[in-house]
Amino acid sequence: MTSGTGSEARGPSSPTGRFTTRRLRSAFSLWRASISGTDVLLASVLAALSLGLGAYLYAQARASVQFAFAEAAQQLQAAVAQSLSEPLEDLRALQSFLEASEHVTRRQFRLSTNPMLRRHRHVYAFEWLPLVPESERAAVEAEARAAGLTGYRFWETGPDGQPRTSDRRPYYVPIHYMEPPNARALGLDIAADPDRWLTAEKTRDSGTMMASPPFALVEESGRADTPPAVAVYASVYKNGDPELEAARRASLSGFASAIFRVAPLADAAAALHATGLGFVMRDLAAPQARALAERPPGAADWPRRPGFEQTFPVPFADRTQWKVTVFALPGAFLPPKRGAIGAASIGILTSMLWLVTATSLRAISRLRRQAEKVGPYHLIARLGHGAMGVVWEARHALLRRPTAVKLLAPGTEGERSLARFEREVQLTAGLTHPSTIAIYDYGRTSEGVFYYAMELLRGINLLQLVAFDGPLPPARVVHLLRQACGALSEAHAAGLIHRDVKPANLMICVYGGIPDFLKVLDFGLVKHLGTVEHGSEIGMSGGDGDASLSQDGSLLGTPLYMAPEGMSDPSSVDVRADLFALGAVGYFLLSGVSPFPGRTAIEVFTMERKGPPPALSVAAPNPIPARLEQIILGCLAIAREDRPASAEALDAMLAACGVEPAWTREDGQEWWRERGPAALATARAQREETNQFLVLSSDHRSRG
Repeated sequence: MTSGTGSEARGPSSPTGRFTTRRLRSAFSLWRASISGTDVLLASVLAALSLGLGAYLYAQARASVQFAFAEAAQQLQAAVAQSLSEPLEDLRALQSFLEASEHVTRRQFRLSTNPMLRRHRHVYAFEWLPLVPESERAAVEAEARAAGLTGYRFWETGPDGQPRTSDRRPYYVPIHYMEPPNARALGLDIAADPDRWLTAEKTRDSGTMMASPPFALVEESGRADTPPAVAVYASVYKNGDPELEAARRASLSGFASAIFRVAPLADAAAALHATGLGFVMRDLAAPQARALAERPPGAADWPRRPGFEQTFPVPFADRTQWKVTVFALPGAFLPPKRGAIGAASIGILTSMLWLVTATSLRAISRLRRQAEKVGPYHLIARLGHGAMGVVWEARHALLRRPTAVKLLAPGTEGERSLARFEREVQLTAGLTHPSTIAIYDYGRTSEGVFYYAMELLRGINLLQLVAFDGPLPPARVVHLLRQACGALSEAHAAGLIHRDVKPANLMICVYGGIPDFLKVLDFGLVKHLGTVEHGSEIGMSGGDGDASLSQDGSLLGTPLYMAPEGMSDPSSVDVRADLFALGAVGYFLLSGVSPFPGRTAIEVFTMERKGPPPALSVAAPNPIPARLEQIILGCLAIAREDRPASAEALDAMLAACGVEPAWTREDGQEWWRERGPAALATARAQREETNQFLVLSSDHRSRG
């Protein structure tokens, strides 16, 4: 096949290229020319410092040991967090059981909780605390006494610290069921305990689990040698969580609770992951309380070595200020020592090896750049790869124009794949909107490798922008989404659906002197809106379309930003699937998180079916205008007919949403002047470390 310019393309059979005989003869000269004065200076410095390399190696060994310590400390923290989370799963199950049952007997409660206690032997007790009106107090107390709990009563702690019968109040929240039972705790009315009731109220109003501050168990009060306990409360509503605060208060029937000491759970995790490590775990919100856990005993007073102590957060229910400080025990994590003579020898050899290796690799890289050629383009450096293509930075042999060249991925065979790849180019090349990536040329090499050349952009995609700068201000989001609407409007008018709109496929750059110019990338999953019959689609030209090229009926796109119909029936998607994805992008730009998070496509699909995502007023750190939030949530509607009808309609809605002050060209120039260089440098460093294509964002699907 000839290229778009009519000339036959010739290129390498593999990315490594081919060396000509003349280039091999000049390789040595090229290697010598690749040695710079900096290389010689650095090698000389390393050799001169070889006598002191022993100290250097010792420092390296110490750094390695510190890394090993840091890794072990992180593993310990992860193990402790996992150990603490396991009882919460049982508490969720108990909460669901109590909500599903209109009335739970004491025997049923015992049968449901005993397996949990056997599975998690470090849990002290599971409890049921019903909300009891004053009118039902006598009946509830009588039921407990009839069950064999002689002397059962609702009680509270008096001003003198002694238990007393609870005062008359409109309602009570006693510990009514408890497994294993404890006569000293049963009947305790937590509504009379300000600290415990404050936690329970937060649980009731939020619908989420809440953990109490550390406290001493009733039966252990006055004993200073026992570690504190915590209580985790889970609200039980009469007909499930109504999700509104007032409704939650009205429908509350009580609380499920798990009581346990943190120390045994942390020790169980540490037994497998704390070799050579000590730790102290505290609740910073309760600075006067004793340590939640420590290992070995008295660890808070053990000596610490600089560089061998780290503090981590420990997520647990809502307790955001739990911290565990991990430190190396005496005699553990000691770096090995090296002899001075051996260190000097290693230093000299290392400097020589570095000089030869670094300069040789540089020479080979130059040879590769000379040898690698696709059609009229010299390949310079690989930018990334995806399921369908490999993308290179290239330069036209005559025009010297920086270009990105995409080739069919090595190992992808078959005329069907080649035809799909060529179809992608033809569809995209017909689009001329400034915010759509421009196609320069296409063709096949003499070996049959299909390629096309496109503009090379120096910018960052929106995924990198949010990772670098956090959620964006609403005015900037509107500015960017409107540009994307323009590109999609042209594509939709041409009968094309993008099907993979996501932050990684939307790039911003300074384009022709215009800051914050957005480009829509990667039309690799583009679909033509032809007639769909039996799960296939009609092709581009007339009625002789090849349904095999579209792969309809399979899951195409990125699940985090895919419309529900794209998962349930891919063959039926229309332009509103792109608008759903653009709405999900807008939600991500405003909040920093995707609207329907999940680790798999099934999880994302399930989240979408549950209803709208959390309100942006809650998810976003910045104030969001109500009209803009309404537009974004409208794009995310499950039913297609509830979304904007077209990209033009969405653009008009965004233009009229009245975000003030608007994002101006001066705002964009200021950002690119102050933040742009650092953002580009970060993106470039990430690309060099991971070898992912960050300039044009190819078909890489895993980034979501």
